[in-house]
Amino acid sequence: MVYNAKKKTNWPEKELKLSEVISEIDKAEKFTPSLKEFYILTTASSDAKLQKEIRKLNDSRGKKDTFLVHVLFWGDIVRKISLYPLVASKHFSLGVNSNEFTPLLSTWYTKDSRVELANEEWSIAVKKLFEDFYDWPTGHVVVRQRETDKLIEEINGIDMTSKETDTQIKILELRAKLRRMKENENYIQKVLHNIFRNEKLRFYIFELNAERDDAPLILKAVIESSFSFVDVSSRPSKIRLSPPTPELLTGLRSSFRIALSPFSVNISDSEFNDILSAELHFPKNHYGNEMCQQVSELPFSIRRMYVIPALIRWLHRILHEDKITLEELDAAGYLDIDSWKYQY
Repeated sequence: MVYNAKKKTNWPEKELKLSEVISEIDKAEKFTPSLKEFYILTTASSDAKLQKEIRKLNDSRGKKDTFLVHVLFWGDIVRKISLYPLVASKHFSLGVNSNEFTPLLSTWYTKDSRVELANEEWSIAVKKLFEDFYDWPTGHVVVRQRETDKLIEEINGIDMTSKETDTQIKILELRAKLRRMKENENYIQKVLHNIFRNEKLRFYIFELNAERDDAPLILKAVIESSFSFVDVSSRPSKIRLSPPTPELLTGLRSSFRIALSPFSVNISDSEFNDILSAELHFPKNHYGNEMCQQVSELPFSIRRMYVIPALIRWLHRILHEDKITLEELDAAGYLDIDSWKYQY
């Protein structure tokens, strides 16, 4: 068994390429005695595409009875280190508290504003991260756009030492674009951390309707809606959401406070008709009682695709702009997602 390390931390950030892996394999095949396993450890972020190519490579190598290849990305390395708290606290003090260890639990990629993982693979990744946050509550997740890596590659291909004005201006423009893209990634990462680290939000998203597997759909909508510019013309109808008990949020008197304001969620006409149909048939199924027009009574598809993702982002905006803590919002009933009111 042999370990090979590849450093990828210099700015602009770099990724581990398949050609580099194959080059290292060629070198390892000359090792005496012959290897049974070959590990490549890299500080690069996890790459699902490269992992897929490695699996194909191992399928081929297994048939030839040659050693298997394993690539451990930085997140994999940190998670393994986290199993040894003394080592982690000594070498990886990353939090405000010098003894706090914040392991990278997962890296999720998007392309063209869409999460790359799909169907069962995405569902497993979300559930795995839920369990990982339980084991390592101080951990974090990275959401990365493929376009960010492509832009970094473009910047990396420019002669940084050039004194030409046009080149310097281009570099600054690209770096400004890169900064905005990273700010957007940081935003969605903070939103996800709010979800995974708060017991009430975890309950509503992961546990309340676990049998319907709502969480992967909700998180996918949260991520993709944050990276894309929504064309509201395709969703001409809207419903307005308001907090269940805003009067319990003490210390807010100004009408300009985000926390005291309702907000709109755009949906399609057909989805709006689904809400009207649900309201029409509700009394027949509930002993003549009318709907209270709460989020919990909305059709499941609308709740998890539009309403809950929009609520999660709105709560984050309240935290950011009104400088309110999650604990204060919880005490005021804001985290009781299903109790929010809707109207149209």
